[in-house]
Amino acid sequence: MSFLSPKDFYERYKGDDEEARRAAFKIGQDLASVLMQRLGVQGGNLESLAAVLNEFQRMVQGEPNAKVEGTRVTMSCTGFCPVMRAALTLDIPWTWLDTRMAWPMFEGMASHIMASATLSLPLAKSRGDPACDYVFEI
Repeated sequence: MSFLSPKDFYERYKGDDEEARRAAFKIGQDLASVLMQRLGVQGGNLESLAAVLNEFQRMVQGEPNAKVEGTRVTMSCTGFCPVMRAALTLDIPWTWLDTRMAWPMFEGMASHIMASATLSLPLAKSRGDPACDYVFEI
């Protein structure tokens, strides 16, 4: 699995938004594969998606809160945001990092576990909201 720092990712892809999204999506797929192996879970169901998202959240911000709600998985991030920290520290536009790196990475993770999963973000801190609310639906 190949992962670039946010600064390297921005420098490499800042001129090609679609390529940035494709690269982040692939990183997400690779990351999901590694986490599934680590957790010993199989793909294809919402419980596996929630487990992988929670493991990822434990690694990056210590706030695992993905949960299955009917035919979707929801995750609300209200605390520390590593993407915001990277944007502020490295002087990279926060919305650029969210829309071209973070969100496509989550889409890639979800697609690796459940090909039909789609992601929406009714709330996003980079848009001025108090939280990032991720909704993964099938």
